[in-house]
Order: sequence, then C-alpha cells, then structure tokens
Amino acid sequence: MAVKELVLSCALIFIGLTSLSQAQSLEKLLITHSSESISITPLIYGIEKGLYRKEGIDLQFRVLRGELAVSSIVGGKDVDFMYGAGTAVTAAVRGLPMKVVSHDFKSLLFYLMGNPNVQSGQDLKGKKVAVASLSGTGALATRASLKALGVDPEKDVTLIVIGAASIRMAALEAGSVEAAIMPVPWNFRLTQKGFKELIFTGKVLTQPLTGIATSRERIERNPEQIKRMLRGFLRSLKAVKEDKKDVVEFIGRRFGLDPATAEATHRIVLQTLSEDGTVSDAVLKDLLEQTKAETGVKKDLVLRDIVDYSLVRQIHKEIR
Repeated sequence: MAVKELVLSCALIFIGLTSLSQAQSLEKLLITHSSESISITPLIYGIEKGLYRKEGIDLQFRVLRGELAVSSIVGGKDVDFMYGAGTAVTAAVRGLPMKVVSHDFKSLLFYLMGNPNVQSGQDLKGKKVAVASLSGTGALATRASLKALGVDPEKDVTLIVIGAASIRMAALEAGSVEAAIMPVPWNFRLTQKGFKELIFTGKVLTQPLTGIATSRERIERNPEQIKRMLRGFLRSLKAVKEDKKDVVEFIGRRFGLDPATAEATHRIVLQTLSEDGTVSDAVLKDLLEQTKAETGVKKDLVLRDIVDYSLVRQIHKEIR
C-alpha cells in the first residue's frame, strides 16, 4: 500500500510540474477592445476554449478605449494587440505605425437606437446622440447611420462622448440623450425596454471594422508570434461557425441574454462572419477612402501598408 501511495504521489507531482512548466512556457499577451460587444465573440470564445494556448499564447483580454490602445501599442507599453481594426485603420491613415492583419466580420454589428418618441431621423434634429468616441468604429457607424436617416451628423445633431455601451444605455434610460449607437446585443436589451431600433448599420455600411491589429514594428520584429496569434484566431472563427450549441450558450452567459435572444444573436454573427479572416480588396479600398474622408487626409496611401493579409494567407497555405 505504501508503495502504491508513493507511486501515486510521484505521478501527481510529475503532472503538477508538467502543467507548471507548460504554463510558464506560454507567452503572455494582452489584446483590447473598446467595449463588451458581440463583435468580440470569436476572440473571447477562442480564449475561453484554449485555442490560443494551443499556439503557446496565454492571451488576456481587457476593455480599453481605442485611442488609448493605439497609444499603448505604438509606445511599446502594456497592450500588444487590439481587436478594433477600424480604429487601427483610422490611426494608420493619420500617420501612426499601425497595421491590421485580419478581419473577423464583413460588416458592422451596430444599431442606432432611439428613445420611444423618436420615429424618424427628423426627430433627431437638434438632439443629442451618444457615442463611445469621436473617432474609430463606433463613430463611423454613427455618422453612416445618421446620414442614411437623412441627418447631417456634423450640423443636425450633437454627438456626446459617453464611453462604454453600458453607460450609453444608462444615458438613454435617463433621457440625457435621444439616441445612441449600440453594438449587438445591446440593441436587444434596449428593445426589451421599449427603445426603438432606428437603423441597422450593417445595411448601409458593409465595412470590416473588427479584427486583429498591432504595430508595424511588432509585425516586422516577430512575424512568428503574429502567425501563432492568427492560427488561434482562425481556429476561433472555425469554432464559432461549427460549435453552435456551445457558442449560443457562451453568448447567453457572456452577455446575459436569454436562450432565444442568444440564438438570434448567433444567427446575426454567422451572417456577417468572414470566411477566412479576410475581406475583399474592393471593400478595403472603400474603407480606406471613407476613412480618409472622415479624417480629412488628402495624401495617397498604400493599402498594403495599412491592411496586410500576407501572414493569414500564408497560414491557410500551411494548413492545406
């Protein structure tokens, strides 16, 4: 009996040391996004399922405003990657050394939500509209949505910077703003409270604004790290498409949704998810031109310097 106990103890110690060694060998990296929106589903699901750990990466996620993430990445500080690819494109157009290496969604998952008294765009004129910031993904979605409703975002309304989706929802409920741009699934929460979906941004702006982005320096200095990140990313995309039951349960748990709403949210995700982590050059060129117009940048820019799919395409070839 003593011998058996000794053998068992040694086995447990060996397993523990092996696990500790594996944990110590993982590379710790931090990725951020500006809010807890449905667009982070592939990223967070992949982290929870250990799909990045299979690539030797202990990937941590944190909510952080886009401009702060860009500053940290470019400055070589705490943040390694950001999931706000649209914000990264805006930063790159403005001259900062950022580059997007993949996209997960082909269009925006945003709704412009209004209070129950807002029946049309005309009802928003002279009113306040809440946004997370005046630049980046949410701002682009807001301006496109307002224009589609016949409202000039620069003249007809006042854009109020409030921050996270939860705070924008609170502002709507308090009546301090008449409308707010909200990512899925926050639109479901608001409609359940009697607020109105004014427009789905994905109908008027088919541009990819979420995906992995980082500094040009990191890509040049450590391409193998980027490839490991992208392999985890592609595994995550595949899992979100194939693991329906688990993903619906995950969405419901992560975002506090009932089963029916979680399933409806998953359907929206599947309709707009990229097939291979990329989108067409035509869509990217349109995104670049629109971003230049939004930022007032006039000079010619090379698309490859801002969005580069060469590594994700290389991984696809290796997988085959």
